Amino acid sequence: MARQRRHNRPSRRRGRFSGLYKVLSVLLAAAAVIVACVVFFRVNSVEVAGNVRYTAQEIIDASGVNIGDNLIALPASRISASIRAQLPYVEGVTIQRVYPDSLVIRVTERVAAASVDSAEGRWLISAQGKLLERDNGTVRTVQINGLMAVGPYAGGMIQTAEEEKLTLEYVKELLGVLESYGMLEQCTQLDCTAASSMTLNYSIYRLRLPRGGDYDYCIRLAQSALSKGIEEGKIQEGQGGLLDLTVADGKARFRPDQS
Repeated sequence: MARQRRHNRPSRRRGRFSGLYKVLSVLLAAAAVIVACVVFFRVNSVEVAGNVRYTAQEIIDASGVNIGDNLIALPASRISASIRAQLPYVEGVTIQRVYPDSLVIRVTERVAAASVDSAEGRWLISAQGKLLERDNGTVRTVQINGLMAVGPYAGGMIQTAEEEKLTLEYVKELLGVLESYGMLEQCTQLDCTAASSMTLNYSIYRLRLPRGGDYDYCIRLAQSALSKGIEEGKIQEGQGGLLDLTVADGKARFRPDQS
């Protein structure tokens, strides 16, 4: 009896087509998801949180986000950069997508820590040295003497002449420490004109600080010396004076003002 021939080609074809169908199904499903995201996830509302100085609308305008934009495709890093570039007081931006159709923009704002002079008048700066706006005298800050901003513009970092760059670093470090201890509101002036020290007007006292060094330690030493001096009767309550923190032995020396 003659053997029957086995025909395997049709089954191999079916196997190949079956794999192709699976790939096409996956691609179609992915395409459907993408289309659904584009069509359905549209920005319908924008909420702003954390703002104090700027209005919600000012922040939304600076973000470049419009009603109807695709929620998924919005570039968070670009939105953040746009807001910070246009609004100098904004320090940080967080973008939150709330599906299906809402966007939340959370901001943290800088405060004006000090004012510095320039050829165009005084400018407000943050403790980190960011130029915020021209000083019109309505904001109470630490007035810095002996430092000149060069080519200032809102949103930029303060620049000085080469010979003042080291002083600028000292000033920023000190302002950062004062901000961290919540002391900026009690400080009115920082004189950087002396060659070997800086003098900070703090409440009714003047603190003589070294040019460079550990300002965190200096401020803690000043607080301790004033508190202990008043407690022990060495410093009269309500009596102003000069507290010298530049002495080599690591102690603070108080010299009361003459009445």
